[in-house]
Amino acid sequence: MKFMNGLNRVIIVIGCLILMATLTALFIFPHVMLEGAGQWMMDWGIYLGRQDPWVRLGVGIALASVVNLLLLAVIVLEVRRRRDRYLRVQQVAGGMATISVESVMELLQHRLDPLPGVINVAPEIHAKGNKVDARVEVGVSRGTNIPETAGLLIKTVQSVLTDELGMQIAGQPEVQVTVVARDSDRDSAPDRSRVDALETPPPLPLAGAASALPEHTTSRREARDMDNLQPEPTTGDDAA
Repeated sequence: MKFMNGLNRVIIVIGCLILMATLTALFIFPHVMLEGAGQWMMDWGIYLGRQDPWVRLGVGIALASVVNLLLLAVIVLEVRRRRDRYLRVQQVAGGMATISVESVMELLQHRLDPLPGVINVAPEIHAKGNKVDARVEVGVSRGTNIPETAGLLIKTVQSVLTDELGMQIAGQPEVQVTVVARDSDRDSAPDRSRVDALETPPPLPLAGAASALPEHTTSRREARDMDNLQPEPTTGDDAA
């Protein structure tokens, strides 16, 4: 649908620009434009008339087939898009009411976003006869109970389509769940390199300890030698 909308805009804009330039030149210089176009068409007619008839016929059929197929594809996509653009509300008395597909998807997104554990949701709605086909792609956070969340999503989709919008669902709504991480979870996750750096103890200063050992040992030995060299205290008997 978005592709067809964009393609329509591009075709309309390009076509309008070409028409503006062509019609402006034709209205201002009609004799030049018509004479030039006629001469150009005559030259092409003479050139193609000199070609082999079978080759000219085969190339013409091939080009016509390609162009027709492309145009038919555009027509089919355009008709299908317009058919799915509005959905019929079934539970209406005394008349007929329709609602756009975009409005249905916006309402579903508005109802599904606040559900617990849901981070993002992308609903898709397609017409299937007088019923609608519902499909929802949803991203949930880590630790979410997937079966419980999927069941709640399905019940919410059914309630919105049948009770609020008065539509009939073709089969059961389809829910595709993807587990994604929130930005806050990524920011709060610890840096593994920092954790490893904190958990790893600093290396022992073996080289420094080895170089310092002889100095301490030598100083202690010198202190003992100095104590041994000090004279012993003399007594009275030794003096006599």
